[in-house]
Amino acid sequence: MSTFHGLREGDEAEVEITQTTRDGRGLGRLNGLLVFVSGATPGEKVKVRIVKLGVRHAEAELVEAHRMATARASA
Repeated sequence: MSTFHGLREGDEAEVEITQTTRDGRGLGRLNGLLVFVSGATPGEKVKVRIVKLGVRHAEAELVEAHRMATARASA
């Protein structure tokens, strides 16, 4: 099933997690779509697999996570 977001269930993509939901899942955006990822935390760039696709959001499973580099303070 294709959507106007260009994604289908089973697709893999990279998402930057920007916040945590009330139930503890990571939240990011992909092609304007909200993506909920269990086990992901803000500040991570994650590779996910779309498992459920809705009109405004998707649920994804974590495939791989990478902590994003943070700015270093100068001494």
